[in-house]
Amino acid sequence: MNIKDSTKKDYLKERTGIQMAVSSKMMEALRKWKKAYINESEWVSEKVPSLELPSSIASEISRLVTVESEVNLSGSAKADYISSCLEQYTSNKKNIVETACSIGGMYFKPFFDGDEVLIDFVYQDEAIPFRFDGKGNVTGVIFPTFLFKNNKRYTKLEIHDFQKDKYIIENRAFVSKERDISDLFVGDPGHEISLTDVEEWQDIEPKIQVNGTEHPFYSYFRVPLANNIDRKSPLGVSVYARALKDIKKADIQMSRLDWEFDSKETAIELDESYLQQDIYGQTFLPKGKERMFRTYQSQGSFDKEKLFEHFSPEIRDQSFINGLNKYLQQIEFKCGLAYGTLSDPQQVDKTAEEIKTSKQRSYQLISDIQGSLENALRGLINSIDDICIANGLFDGGEINVAFTWDDSIIIDAAKEKQQDIQDINTGVLNKYEYRMKWYGEDEETAKAKIAEMNSSRPGITSVFMRDDVGDE
Repeated sequence: MNIKDSTKKDYLKERTGIQMAVSSKMMEALRKWKKAYINESEWVSEKVPSLELPSSIASEISRLVTVESEVNLSGSAKADYISSCLEQYTSNKKNIVETACSIGGMYFKPFFDGDEVLIDFVYQDEAIPFRFDGKGNVTGVIFPTFLFKNNKRYTKLEIHDFQKDKYIIENRAFVSKERDISDLFVGDPGHEISLTDVEEWQDIEPKIQVNGTEHPFYSYFRVPLANNIDRKSPLGVSVYARALKDIKKADIQMSRLDWEFDSKETAIELDESYLQQDIYGQTFLPKGKERMFRTYQSQGSFDKEKLFEHFSPEIRDQSFINGLNKYLQQIEFKCGLAYGTLSDPQQVDKTAEEIKTSKQRSYQLISDIQGSLENALRGLINSIDDICIANGLFDGGEINVAFTWDDSIIIDAAKEKQQDIQDINTGVLNKYEYRMKWYGEDEETAKAKIAEMNSSRPGITSVFMRDDVGDE
């Protein structure tokens, strides 16, 4: 279904009275990002296969974001229980974050399933936001669920409408003979039916009002990149959104390289009259050697010098490889990756300062995504806490949350420390500044520690004990 044509009629508003907060440009972008991730972009074909760059980019960024990351909860039995619930995230965190990075965001939606709290990880293109607050938080969103049986599609819309004075969760059911759900934002849910008409949904409350909560029963993880698709939209964008044109060029360039190898494959050209024939008079090539020969039919006089000819032209592979590498470097730049992540690290024709800048750019991106993910996980923890209280699992209990993010992939701490020690020796860096940086001390504490070391160990010199700690 063509999105531009389908947006002429807003089925969601017609069926529910709710106006979605997603523009046609964002719908189209979400579709492109998803297609790119699953290798179904419009330019991908048998002749131009995908290099799978979108999934590789999302995977690498996810790896850097989640490597050795930890979420630790303590303080009470409730904290321990919520920690066990988060295993649904921690056991699969890289894959969860990877897909979120590919589509621009994800909703973390916990729910009570009889006797335990489970978590739905809903990708950005699988939910329909209809309201945002002044800070860009999603305060109104629809989570669709689909059920197929009896040659019909049943759709349940779980509508979360969070406002300061009230929080309403409404469930509505629809049925349609149309089974396609590929275009969630523009599809027709069908005509409305009662939840009791569907056996699997008959125990679900049609409407619930929640009082006293300061946040909705879901959190939104947004990829923190500026939205240049729709500047007014608070929705996140894919980590490779700005590089799609270059990804297309890279795929095409790789197909050219493949063709160069295929077309220049070494072969022997010979007259087919000198090959064996089967009982039907058809010539056949030696088994297992089919790719070695190229046959032709002799015409006119017989030329002994043309019995066969060796075909082995020069392959122009390096020029194609260089061109591909340039495209890959451009993709790295636009996706916030360090040079050499996708491209050949041996061909990074950049100055030391440019390479350092590219690593800083990568670090900044990863740090921003980690911050956004931490906020979303804190929101998830708060939502699970409220659900536990609402369903009588716990009455109270302290919850202490600590996050650990590893950045050693990007920053070589050992080398940086060694450089700082050299800077102390040359007088570029003060000793108290070193302690402030690496020990997390304030200036007063750092100077006091150095003074204490000097007084307690006279006669011993080191980078920490040589001159007046008050030197600026």
